[in-house]
Amino acid sequence: MIKSLVDSMASNNISFLNFIEKLLSETNTGWLVVDDNLKIINFNTAYHQFHNLFNQSRLDLETVLRDGDFKSFPDSFISNLKKILNRDSEKVKLQIDYLGSTTLSFAISMVYISSDEDDFEGALIMVQKKEFKPGIARISENEDFYKVLINTSTSVYQLADAALVFTYTSGPIEDILGYTAAEMLGKNAIELAHPDDKEHVRDWLINIRRQPEKLLTAEYRIKNKQGVYIWVENNARNMLNNASIKAIVMNFRNIQTKKVADDALIHAEQRLSLLLNNTAESFILLNSRLRIVTYNKAAQERSPFFYSTDLQSGISVLDLINKSEIPDYISLFEQVFKGKEIERETKFVDAHKVAHVYSHTFRPLFNAEEDIHGVFITSTEITERKKLTEEVALHSDRLKTAQKIARLGYVEFDTATKTFFCSELFYEILGLSESLESCRQLVILRNLVHPDDKELVKKEIQESVVHGKDFNLEFRFNSINGATKVILAMGGSEKDELGKLVKLRVTLQDITDSKMAILALQTLESKFKSLFENSIDGVILSKIDGEVVSANPAVCEMLGYTHAELISLNSFDLLDKDASLVADILQERKDTGSYIGELFLKHKAGYYVPVEVTSVSMKDGNNNNYLSTIVRDITDKKKIEGEQKALTEELLKNNQDLQQFSFITSHNLRAPVANLLSLLSLYNKESPLDDFNQLLIEKFEEATQQLNQTLNDLVDVLVIKSNPNIERETVSFTDVFIEVKKNIDNLLHVQKGTIQANFSAVDEIQYSRIHLESIFLNMLSNAVRYSSPDRTPEIKVTSYKTDNWVVVEFEDNGLGMDLNRYRDRLFGLYQRFHGHKEGKGLGLYMTRSQVTAMGGKIEVESEPGVGTKFKIYFKLQD
Repeated sequence: MIKSLVDSMASNNISFLNFIEKLLSETNTGWLVVDDNLKIINFNTAYHQFHNLFNQSRLDLETVLRDGDFKSFPDSFISNLKKILNRDSEKVKLQIDYLGSTTLSFAISMVYISSDEDDFEGALIMVQKKEFKPGIARISENEDFYKVLINTSTSVYQLADAALVFTYTSGPIEDILGYTAAEMLGKNAIELAHPDDKEHVRDWLINIRRQPEKLLTAEYRIKNKQGVYIWVENNARNMLNNASIKAIVMNFRNIQTKKVADDALIHAEQRLSLLLNNTAESFILLNSRLRIVTYNKAAQERSPFFYSTDLQSGISVLDLINKSEIPDYISLFEQVFKGKEIERETKFVDAHKVAHVYSHTFRPLFNAEEDIHGVFITSTEITERKKLTEEVALHSDRLKTAQKIARLGYVEFDTATKTFFCSELFYEILGLSESLESCRQLVILRNLVHPDDKELVKKEIQESVVHGKDFNLEFRFNSINGATKVILAMGGSEKDELGKLVKLRVTLQDITDSKMAILALQTLESKFKSLFENSIDGVILSKIDGEVVSANPAVCEMLGYTHAELISLNSFDLLDKDASLVADILQERKDTGSYIGELFLKHKAGYYVPVEVTSVSMKDGNNNNYLSTIVRDITDKKKIEGEQKALTEELLKNNQDLQQFSFITSHNLRAPVANLLSLLSLYNKESPLDDFNQLLIEKFEEATQQLNQTLNDLVDVLVIKSNPNIERETVSFTDVFIEVKKNIDNLLHVQKGTIQANFSAVDEIQYSRIHLESIFLNMLSNAVRYSSPDRTPEIKVTSYKTDNWVVVEFEDNGLGMDLNRYRDRLFGLYQRFHGHKEGKGLGLYMTRSQVTAMGGKIEVESEPGVGTKFKIYFKLQD
């Protein structure tokens, strides 16, 4: 047809473009002429209507020679037009259905045209509108078979016409949305979509229209008959061009459970991120190639102090380290990948010029097969711990200084190695110039002992070696420089299980000055009195029967007495007669004539002062026996020792808690995370509708809930341990008991048990109500849950006061426990002792944490087959 028109135009000398213009104006068929650059040359009114249906930028009838703007046209229209313009095809026919109508489609013909006279090449496009009646739902010849198949599926199958109006819906629609199949007929595919999802659904449907035969998937919310929105996954394929189907085929399934599981996983991941990013400890995770996998907020903030550049996932940790340190770090990581745990310290000064010390621990990271596949680096600030260590060292130096002041020397002989250890003061006291290294040098010491004292020294040492007796003796020693010294020697032997001598230990004190002072007291009383009165240490002179003869000002001030008051007392009145140490002192002084050690003396105010005493017996010129006792106040020393002990215990406890929490976190998070990864590896991404995938999703939800519960448990533990300042209020035991009993009434009824409560002795305390309710709930629920199947549960709850405590006892006649076996693990995290009973092993750990967090304690008595009694001690408040 086109060729004959062109030939006719040539024979009548009509211009090609004029002919086209005349042709376009005199037909009801849509005509369009475009050049080879897709510019519109001319068109008629019929084409103008067709064009504007597919393009939002309206085509102006008075404008020609403009860009075609075919971007919104179906892909089939544009691809075929390019074939014509590229001369790949001389003529093309196709049909396009209009998206917005149920009865409208267009038959398109395209043909290549050219004119040498007008220097023109392009395409002539003819558009003819076709209207048709709506089709009905189509099913294949095997209609009964496919109906059964479709209606027993868990997915819903639908057919929609060109206007996206449903013409068929399968039976399962009622199970998912509550509508019958008949109620869905005539509804639009966008109609039931959630308002927030409609734009997304509309774009998805447009893509379906533009891409025939291609399967496209969308997830969105759809409203069921009850008005509730649920998540669905819809798969659709445009089969409008298929002569036997002529519809858009859709099938969707309910993915609400999957979405809930996904949300739970996201929530769990957020909790884990919160847990890691809100701890002061830094975490960095490396893979087997030493590349950074992840890190927490604390690590990011401190990275400038530890590394040369900022942290970044995916880069090697060696890129963050100064080149000079790389060989050392490589050696370190080699040790870690051999299974060793390495610790290091670094120091830095922050922007506020405050010095910090950090301990870095490099731990091997194991996979499920116990193979090392990475490194876990933790960094903990130990500034305060280092300060404490330095203080301990300072106290040690002070102790050494005190030894020097007290003039105490020490020597130890090891029989196995035949070697000596001697303190510096040992050589100084004895006036020796060379080190004591072997037994042969003992001859030197023997020869320097005063001849009159050799037998005494030999006898005491032999008694200690043979019979294991400790000795305390005084002897004179002639030093190499010729001076004679009086030495107080105290020591003893150490033997093995066979009674063989292992070590001999001796402390020496040069008491020459003390002896000289005693002699000076006899002959030069005035000089001694001056020394006596001005001594820094307290001195008490008493008779053997304890009568105080004299006391210097230092001891009077120390004990709060005047001189007259003190000499009116008996020295035994200053001692704590009930202390076992006193009897030992008196016996030792009786046996040896002297005593050096620590004890407590009674202050006038009634309290006892810790002192270090040196008590020596002596005789006056009339041969009367006296005791000279030098007293030194060691209150500050004891205080320091107590603080040191408390700090050490606190450090040990904190370290144990940290180790236990790290172990529980890594152990209890590893299993559910590994389970999730395993489930994901089994998921069939190629066939989402696979029945096995549905089972995996259910298992995925279970594993996610397990991970979420574990995180909740760990967060609860952290909340208790990180909140020492818990608000107290007046709480009634009776009120708490009544409230808690409501929560276990059903369980108690099932077990046919009884609870007797008696709070008549004490009913109110200052305490955290939440903690008290938790304690009561754990104690009572455990008593019911672990009841004996052989007898009806009987539970007694009683309160009373004792000393500075309010005690609440929980006693039951349940299964009981073997404390000899379980006592050390009884209050541990995730510890369970009755495998046939349900439980997580968290209750007793939480109970003790809550009790100890507020200064209390907990005791337990239990016997298998008899029952258990827990005693909760609450500290009385001032």
